[in-house]
Amino acid sequence: MKTIAQVMMFLELDPVGGEKSQYPIRALSLDSRCIQSQDGFIALQGESSHGLDFLESVLAQFAEQPALILMDKAPSTAQQTKLRAHPWIVWRVVEGLKGRLATLASWFYDHPSRHIKVVGITGTNGKTSTAFYTAQLLTGLGHTTALMGTLGNGIFKQGHVDTLASTLNTTSDVVTIQRLLASFVAQGADYVVMEVSSHALVLGRVAGVEFEVVALTQVTRDHLDFHGSLELYQQAKQTLFTDYPARIKVVNANDSVGQAVIQQLASKKHCDALWRYAIRTNTVQNSSNKLSVVAPELLCVALSLTPKGISLSLKFLALKEGGGKVQASIFVPLLGAFNAENILCALSIIVASHSEHDQTETWNKIKVWLPQLHAVEGRMQLIELPDSCPRVIVDFAHTPDALQQVLVAAKAHLASSIGGKLWVIFGCGGDRDQGKRSLMAQVAEWLADQVMVTSDNPRWEAPEKIIAQIMQGFKRVDNVLVEQDRSQAIQQVLTFAEPQDVVLIAGKGHEAYQDIRGIKEPFQDQQVVLDWMHTVGKAHQTNGLGEN
Repeated sequence: MKTIAQVMMFLELDPVGGEKSQYPIRALSLDSRCIQSQDGFIALQGESSHGLDFLESVLAQFAEQPALILMDKAPSTAQQTKLRAHPWIVWRVVEGLKGRLATLASWFYDHPSRHIKVVGITGTNGKTSTAFYTAQLLTGLGHTTALMGTLGNGIFKQGHVDTLASTLNTTSDVVTIQRLLASFVAQGADYVVMEVSSHALVLGRVAGVEFEVVALTQVTRDHLDFHGSLELYQQAKQTLFTDYPARIKVVNANDSVGQAVIQQLASKKHCDALWRYAIRTNTVQNSSNKLSVVAPELLCVALSLTPKGISLSLKFLALKEGGGKVQASIFVPLLGAFNAENILCALSIIVASHSEHDQTETWNKIKVWLPQLHAVEGRMQLIELPDSCPRVIVDFAHTPDALQQVLVAAKAHLASSIGGKLWVIFGCGGDRDQGKRSLMAQVAEWLADQVMVTSDNPRWEAPEKIIAQIMQGFKRVDNVLVEQDRSQAIQQVLTFAEPQDVVLIAGKGHEAYQDIRGIKEPFQDQQVVLDWMHTVGKAHQTNGLGEN
């Protein structure tokens, strides 16, 4: 908490006289909807509106007591009249305010990232799962751990993700991040695991954060509507490792962007502490176009998939025990070969963030918790249904690469062991990258036996237009089912499918809504499946449908 006078001094603004100068400011906020008494409001230009457009509602929250408003431009005549009607409010125009937010917020909240170990995870796929696994393992080791990202913000409690506060963006704004970090410090957390999106990196949302660890999962194609090109998207991801302070940098050595990051860091005079993980030894092309062998600190030398999870044989080249490198075989009850990379990333983050003296001991403690890991809701989530019903997996996959990975995983874990067909139900979000729509169709046609195309958060686009663009990617449209109503699409497939079949419902995962013309209507894939089981599914069992 700072006084108005202290804020004025920090920003080098004209001082405030009288008692108002010593009035405390409890918090800073960019969002007028979140303003409370004793807060400082920061009014900036947003994508479609300016913070000053909501001045009246902000003033109503401040009541008749000293308060602070900082703005990046002079208020209009009408706005100045409103401000002067509240003489107890201090307001200032701050030149270059947007560019000074990171240092202002970090200072205001007493540089919280210096008092807690901040882990930043970026990548196209795997951020949420890796963050979730990391939080589970850290909590198992006795650390008080906070989460920030897609699942919500708050102190992580084993098995109780619903205690996290929901968030609009994967990565919050630059001011909110510092406020959250400060609150986690106050609650006694010693780690915070944060998802860092490409948007956040471009928009500077994590500026001012001093990271303990930054980590890369994998980079494929996404958000080209925002970045403009795949190259710019990849460059945005790399900035977390080149432009932000971090004691340790954990990189996926199997990923092409990860390889580029490794080369960039290795070329520095003072190379950051680098921890590489990989599945099997990988050869990469260096700047001289010569192939070199990557010797990662953590290597998975073999893995196998079973209907119940993943078995991995690991070799820690960075750890020593009994005079030799540490080797171990582990089992995790998770589906999807891609989850092996997420597990390697989580293990790397935790082991690398401990001192060299404690790393081997830390690894020995982690092994106890690995068999107890559970997946994020909506990430390769297997829904429990009676044996007479098809097996159903719900996953968040909404990019071509992610869809390919989950379809391959479903085949490897389940379809091959029990026979039957692999069904996929998917759509594409509106007002997002249109180029991926036909690509997702190609992936679905290639890997699935049966395909149902439906709607998935059409937003302000016409669902039929999105579906038409998806259909352009199929070679044989006569083999594709189409049902715009997502609930009906899921129920139709479940009714058609045989008990030995596997049904993958892709795109929404954990989401509990359908975004249609700006309205988020309640909807959840998992609930549709359960409702079907309790109604149609019972008839499915009793009338002999799906039996051999």
